[in-house]
Amino acid sequence: MLSQNLSGLFLAICFVHTCLAQYDVPPAKLEAIYPKGLRVSIPDSDGVTLFAFHGKLNEPMEGLEGGTWSRDIVKATDGRWVFRDRNAKLKIGDTIYFWTYVIYERLGYRQDNDEWQVTGYVNDAGEPVNPDDVQSVTAATPTRSPTPAPVKPTDRPCQVSRSHVQLPGYICSGQLLFEDNFLAPLGKGNLWEPEVRFPGAPDYPFVVYMYDNHISVRDGHLSIRPVLLEHKFGESFTQQSLDLGSRCTGEVGTAQCFKSAFGPQILPPIISGKITTKNKFNFRYGRVEIRAKVPKGDWLVPEIQLEPRDNKYGTLKYASGLIKVASVKGNDILSRTLSGGVIMSDREPFRSHAMLEKRGQDSWTKDFHNYTLVWKPDGISLFVDGVNYANVDPGDGFTKIGLENNVTAASQWARGSLMAPFDEMFYISLGISVGGVNDFSDFIPKKPWSNGSRKSVLVFWNDRSNWYPTWYNEEAELQVEYVRVYAL
Repeated sequence: MLSQNLSGLFLAICFVHTCLAQYDVPPAKLEAIYPKGLRVSIPDSDGVTLFAFHGKLNEPMEGLEGGTWSRDIVKATDGRWVFRDRNAKLKIGDTIYFWTYVIYERLGYRQDNDEWQVTGYVNDAGEPVNPDDVQSVTAATPTRSPTPAPVKPTDRPCQVSRSHVQLPGYICSGQLLFEDNFLAPLGKGNLWEPEVRFPGAPDYPFVVYMYDNHISVRDGHLSIRPVLLEHKFGESFTQQSLDLGSRCTGEVGTAQCFKSAFGPQILPPIISGKITTKNKFNFRYGRVEIRAKVPKGDWLVPEIQLEPRDNKYGTLKYASGLIKVASVKGNDILSRTLSGGVIMSDREPFRSHAMLEKRGQDSWTKDFHNYTLVWKPDGISLFVDGVNYANVDPGDGFTKIGLENNVTAASQWARGSLMAPFDEMFYISLGISVGGVNDFSDFIPKKPWSNGSRKSVLVFWNDRSNWYPTWYNEEAELQVEYVRVYAL
């Protein structure tokens, strides 16, 4: 039957007792159709956008398993949300164990541990049917009908996708797995979590991720903008200490949560923002579509990417990989180059080996564009505004390429597929990086800092009279209209 799908996704992100609004899932109406079939329905109401049914015949459900029946209904019909299995053969006394799920006002609600026993039959119109009466009429007026093809227990009413999400079950090809159109505050839909930490190796961006009013949802899009640390904490605060406290999402007791300035090692002078689906939605293989306007401003880099959930192949130097959906450097002289692809090392030239580029006629920062990445078990394709501009082909495997380029982690990739390290679960992240020691070459004109210098952050900060005026209001924001992930 159908697979783990949208209901599985939203189960992972919003349970009944943690949702912000209050909604009671209507009792499901189950009907045994004669001569065969099962119909399950609930009444339609404003705000409902999905109904899901998960059930098993004559076998109790084990927790929130997908079940023999596992189906999402995304459209109401004649005032009801209806699931129908036309091939189910039910007998009097059969018991169906089930749970249902409803998305109401973008939040998910469950009704658990239900069961229903077949005590009679109805026809398609819902009118009671006596099987004995039907059989006697049929015997008196025999008809010839085609013999139906046998339905195998493993048959499913869709093409099963090669995509995977974090919950068990099958996924249908082309199925929408994740969507956010940013029509409500970030916290309401419970799809994202903000990062609150000091990022570090291997890129050492000159930022601290915080969650404040520089991250917002307005006018139907997400907005993330960088702000100066001193604008929040006062002049010369880069020479002080900053403890992110209990809000820190990094490793407690490390430099991810607390930093103190020491000599030229000042605090990161920029407050930026980053949100992720790490604890909400993870997937392997699929089509990612993001409509976004990237930030304009010197030394700004949007983070529109997929990051590894488990770091199976290691945590250092991109051992477990990084997938870039889209990247554009905000400097005027650099902003006509769009890049995307994968990163498998922190050292050049292999760091950029599979980052592919498209040169635009104008700056990519001027308008919204549709950025698409198709991640398959045998490669990655990159699109912008519907045009395929690059493909990442693993060839004989990234392991071979990595070993040829002396990448230490490459020996670990041999444990995986040809796509390793890009054959594990990844999550979506959106944010803005500033500066750092890898994104900008030392050969870029007017770059104030050197990537190998211990004073790089201080030198960058002392040059703010040159770069800060280029961060002009909304132009320096990362703006995102929607994020969608589809199964292959």
